[in-house]
Amino acid sequence: MNKVSVLSASDRQQSLQAVALMVFLVMGLSGAMGPTLIPAIRIVFGLGLSAAMTVQWIPLVVSGLSSLILAQLLHRFGAKAMVLGGLGLMTLGCLQVRLFILAPLGVDARYGLMLASLAVIALGTSVLQVAANLLVVQLGHVRKASSRLTLAQSFNSLGVLVGVSLGTNLALGAKAPGAPAMALGIGQAYGWSAAINGLVLIAAVMVGATAWAGSRPAAPAGGMPSGGAAIRAALGSGWALAGAGGIALYVGAEGAIGSILIPYLHQKSVLNLTLEQAGHYLGWFYWGGALAGRLAGTWLLHRWPAAQMLGMAAGGAVIASALAALGSGALAGYAALSIGLFNAIMFPVIFSITVERSAAPSAAVSGLLSTAIAGGAILSALVGWTGEHFGFGLCFVIPMLAYGLIALFAACGAVLPSADKAPQDSRTTSSVGNLSERT
Repeated sequence: MNKVSVLSASDRQQSLQAVALMVFLVMGLSGAMGPTLIPAIRIVFGLGLSAAMTVQWIPLVVSGLSSLILAQLLHRFGAKAMVLGGLGLMTLGCLQVRLFILAPLGVDARYGLMLASLAVIALGTSVLQVAANLLVVQLGHVRKASSRLTLAQSFNSLGVLVGVSLGTNLALGAKAPGAPAMALGIGQAYGWSAAINGLVLIAAVMVGATAWAGSRPAAPAGGMPSGGAAIRAALGSGWALAGAGGIALYVGAEGAIGSILIPYLHQKSVLNLTLEQAGHYLGWFYWGGALAGRLAGTWLLHRWPAAQMLGMAAGGAVIASALAALGSGALAGYAALSIGLFNAIMFPVIFSITVERSAAPSAAVSGLLSTAIAGGAILSALVGWTGEHFGFGLCFVIPMLAYGLIALFAACGAVLPSADKAPQDSRTTSSVGNLSERT
């Protein structure tokens, strides 16, 4: 009997969970780099705020529009191929940014090539989102899915914190200020990101080889629709569509705030920080708050209903956004930074209660929710336009409205019962080698 065959289901499950956590770490690290470096990118390429915000919303569009197709590929190829492919794409995209930002080309050509490279990173992130989110949801009992996904998102926040700190130190903290030094810093930041992604890719191959060995994508069973039929089932579910709207609102609000906080805190009327100081505040308070909130949320979601927790978090974000929009000085600055804490549990809870309470197949719902990320680009574009025409303070009105709608979604989720799905859909999945849920 070989080594693979003696592995218990529990050992395989733990190995897959380890791979998933590493995946969430690198998704945060590489994904946070572009929005964090918007102040440097504006200087390097001579852009206004609206044009620079393209760095934040173009990846959302690419990631979102690819997700429905990727959900079908998940059915066909399984999580192993999807995770390894996604990590490879992210590594390639980071290397491309490292190369193109320093290429001896015109400004417009370099900016276009950098956006194309960010799109490659976004495509890799989307591949990982579709596979890893559903993987975490289905590696255990459905009632603990919100807690498991919140823990995974904690690793995502840790990766974001590392990425923000890396970009801030190398680009915004350049000893010789100016476009050439900042361009070099951006290239170095993405070079380090590529190296870390590559190491995680190697680790995923080594750790995942045993856990995934012998598992193959299984054909849908028990009448569960596949391919286009599954996607149509998700589009026909009102609750799945509501969850998709919630994901779009959350992603747009969180990303837009993260993109404007550095110039917002740099203002004399707020905290009057240098760009480097503001970058560190963004990392340690905004994204660090999300990390702390997700770690606490992992524990709290074992004890409080997920929908109620989501409602309280969204309500807190509404209040903090209003203070940032209408206030000034330290109160407004720290209120804006506190939104990261309120953001902490939103994505995992919206995702998990949507999958749990929609009657559509879980893989299809996962693909639809990942597609909805593209909708966040609308909020990002609106925030960029508002900041350019009316000032950074009023930018927070848009996230405030988004969080209000998320609170409404949470109120509906609190009274909606779980869907009664077929056992093959709710308790097993081909993407994780047909591991049964365990309490």
